[in-house]
Amino acid sequence: MDNSNPSVVFETQRLWMGHWYSGLAASALEIYGDPEVTQWIGGQTETCIAGMEGRIAGLVQRNKKLPDCWGSWPAFLKQTNQLVGAMLMKPLPDERGDFTKEIEVGWHLAQAYWGQGYATEGGRKMVELGFAQQNLQQIYAVTGPNNHKSQEVALRLGMKHQGLTDKYYGQTVDLFKITSDEWSAIRVE
Repeated sequence: MDNSNPSVVFETQRLWMGHWYSGLAASALEIYGDPEVTQWIGGQTETCIAGMEGRIAGLVQRNKKLPDCWGSWPAFLKQTNQLVGAMLMKPLPDERGDFTKEIEVGWHLAQAYWGQGYATEGGRKMVELGFAQQNLQQIYAVTGPNNHKSQEVALRLGMKHQGLTDKYYGQTVDLFKITSDEWSAIRVE
C-alpha cells in the first residue's frame, strides 16, 4: 500500500481507513442495507442507493464538525480495496443526540467479514491512536445488550464492562471502558 495516498486516514496490518464520499453508496448499501448489521447500530436499514447517499452525506457533514482525529471512516481491505465496513472514534452522544465529553470507538462490518478479526484489529488501532496521539485518559465502547460479538471485541481490546446505561444514544446500552493506564499495562505484557 502506498502510504502517500491522501485518502488514507490510518491503517492496520490488513485494513486502511479512508474518507466517505458518495461513490461508496453501492458498496455501503451492502452493509447498511442488511438488517442483521443495522439492528446493532440504531436499526435504520437503507433500502436504496439514494438513501445510502444521504446517509453518507450525513457522515461527511458530521465528520466536518469534529476534529480531524475523530470521525467515522470507511474501512477497506488492503489486499483488494474492498469496502468491508467502518471504524469510528467520536464523542458519545447523550440521550438527545448531543455530544458528551466521553470518546467512543466503534465498528460496523458487513456480515461477510464478521469473525475474521477486522473489528478487533481496527479497534486496537483506534485505541492506540486515542491514547498515544490524542492523550485521552479513557475510551469507551457501547453495544446493544445482546450484541455479544461486539462485546467480545470490546473485551479483546482490554475494555472492562461497566454495566448497562441509558446515558447514551437514547437507549439502553452495555458500556465498556479502558483507561490510558490499563492500555499501557496491556502493551507492556
